[in-house]
Parts: sequence; C-alpha cells; structure tokens
Amino acid sequence: MSGLSQLTARCAGLLVLAAAPAWAQQQEELWLDSRSAAPVVGQAALKQGWPYLVTMEGTFTVWGNNIAPGPQSGQPEPAPMFPSPGVAPRNVGFDAEFAFAGVRAPATAPLRASAIQVSVDGGKTWSHPASTAAFNATEHKYGYELTGGESALQVRITDRPLTDNAGRLKIVVVPAEELWLNTRSAAPVPSKLVLQKGKPYRLTMQGTFNVWGNNIAPGPQSGQPEPAPMFPSPGVTNRNVGFDPEFAFAGVRAPATAPLRASAVQVSVDGGKTWKHPTSTAAFNAAEHKYTYDLTGEDAPLQVRFADAPVSDNSGLVRVLVLPGA
Repeated sequence: MSGLSQLTARCAGLLVLAAAPAWAQQQEELWLDSRSAAPVVGQAALKQGWPYLVTMEGTFTVWGNNIAPGPQSGQPEPAPMFPSPGVAPRNVGFDAEFAFAGVRAPATAPLRASAIQVSVDGGKTWSHPASTAAFNATEHKYGYELTGGESALQVRITDRPLTDNAGRLKIVVVPAEELWLNTRSAAPVPSKLVLQKGKPYRLTMQGTFNVWGNNIAPGPQSGQPEPAPMFPSPGVTNRNVGFDPEFAFAGVRAPATAPLRASAVQVSVDGGKTWKHPTSTAAFNAAEHKYTYDLTGEDAPLQVRFADAPVSDNSGLVRVLVLPGA
C-alpha cells in the first residue's frame, strides 16, 4: 500500500472512531471458550452502582459424544454457533441459559440450566445472573442486567471436565448512557443512543430538587425537606429540596399529604412528538431518591425534559441512566 493510501486508510479509521459516540465506544466484547476453566476478564472496571447490560450468545456441548435427539430430551443443533478453535465440532444442546437437548428424564427440554457464572467483585463471589427470558431457539441470545462493583466483569464455565466440551459464547458488555437534566432548563436532553422500535429499555432517574423560589417550610402533612439537592445545579445558590423524579416529599399543599406521587420530569421516545412521565408503581425512596422505568423504543433517541414554568427559580439536577432492556 502506498504512503498516501495508508494515510487515507488511517484517517478514515479515525473518522469512524470519532463518529462513534463515547457511549458506543465503551461497549466491550469477550469470548468464553467452553473448553477453558480460566475466567475471561473484561478490560474496564464496571463502575460502582452503575447498570450494565450483558448479553450472552452462542451454543455449546458439554458431552464427549454427539447428543441423541428425543421428544423429551430435545433436538440438538448440528454444530456450535461459534466453534472452539482446533477441535472437531459436534452437535450441541446448550446455550447460556438453557439445556435444549441432552436433557435427562424426568426433566424435559428446554430446561433452564446454566454452567455460566459471572463475578462483578473481582472473583470473590460467582453466580449465574437472573433471567426470566424464554428459550431463544433462533439466536440463543440472552440479556442480563448487572450492577457494577468497581471491578472488571469476569465470566467462567463451571462444568468439569472441560476437555470434552466444544463451542464458545460471545459476551457483550454495554454500559448505561448517562444524561443530566438541570431543573433550571426547559431544554430537552437527548440521548446518543437510538431506542430501537419495539425494543425494551430500562431508565433510571435519581436526584432531588426544588421548584420554589424560596426554602420549603417543613410540616407534619406537607413533609420534611432535605437541606440541599443530591446533585446541585451549577452556578446558583441551591436551597432545600422537596421533590425527586417520582414524588413531592415536602412542600405539599393541603389537603394532600407527603409523600405525594407527582413529577414534572417527562420523557419522549418518538422524537419529541409526545411527552409523558413514565409509569411507576415504586414506593417513595427516601434513602436514594432513585426510580426505575421500563420504556419501549420508537427508532428515536430518548429525550428528557423538565415541564415546570418558570424554571428560573428551580435548583437541582436529575441523573438519568438509559440501558437496553435485558
């Protein structure tokens, strides 16, 4: 390749990298070979308390011979989706979440059973992540929501012996995208992530704020304000607070009593055509002021806005995390 061609190729690569949002660049791909007892370890530490989506995809076998099909034991597939290198592939009956062939009586296939375990605390504890997903016979792909613990993700297979196994799992670690909504601004805050139509997403909002121009007076029915926002608005004198993304917990006017489910935080998943506060049945969270909501994508970025007017007397930020649903 000529020097000019090499330079052009390098520049093109840099442009592609620059065009990808920081959120997308943080995704990480790992490969777990079912023939290896060694855990695979991610490059980046999962941030403490931060939500992550971990997807596992692939098929494998844990038997040294081909699996016989049966009406109850299940139908094996001819070969692993992702073969182990250097070994003759055999038929397979397992994925990250189910045994779909080779199931022994009295159980029937597909059977929820997995030898795949993860650790988010540096290998101190291991478990298979929780899932209620149905058997995915087409993609053999499952999503799990994990919470970071300041250590890199580790994944292992606990089958023994491993020498008769065959097949690999593709593991993708996706961090939540973080947005910050300033209650002093009426401008919507968009995500870089486009929420795909019909796909589930998990939204977390956390924070406290004030929508009054003065400090909130406490009262037995109106509620007890907190001294300052969890996340202060920059450049202003922050006052005491009585609101979070889901409740008014102070400054509630009679005849209502605190905490009162009420919110000025709205979201749009259709490019700003419609806005609403997402549905929640969560109880008032006095400790963390954190709430989780389930959304469905419409092929547009998420937008979040604060629907109070005026906003100039408000103070406090709301932290918003958006993650593809498990």
